[in-house]
Amino acid sequence: MAKKTNELVSFRMNLPREVEGLFDEMIQRPWDFCREIRGWNPSIDLYETPDAFLLDADLPGVKREDVRVEVHENELILEGSRSLETRRTTGQFRTMERSSGHFSRTLKLPESVDKDAIEAEFHNGVLRVLIPKKHSPDTAG
Repeated sequence: MAKKTNELVSFRMNLPREVEGLFDEMIQRPWDFCREIRGWNPSIDLYETPDAFLLDADLPGVKREDVRVEVHENELILEGSRSLETRRTTGQFRTMERSSGHFSRTLKLPESVDKDAIEAEFHNGVLRVLIPKKHSPDTAG
């Protein structure tokens, strides 16, 4: 008769990221942020002024030429990549928290924005995207 053992099976996973993914699927977030599980995800701040929305993304260690901002239909897509220096000759990592690889963030744009007037600038590792609002006929002047 075979002996049954109660062994725990361990899977390496990033629990906060996995839980966030589940919540993203269950709950409609404002602006419909979507994150890929692969690679890394830069932190993003989004705030609103009377005339526009401003999005700031922290992209430390990312080169300007490795970032792409694109509008496709009603979505703003931020994509890029970061590679970390790996010039280690001896020793081993005890902690490694910095991520590298491809990132992709998609933001569903509200109907109130002027998609043709979106502007982006990249300075000191911060990507700033200006998303102007459409002017309504009664406020134009």
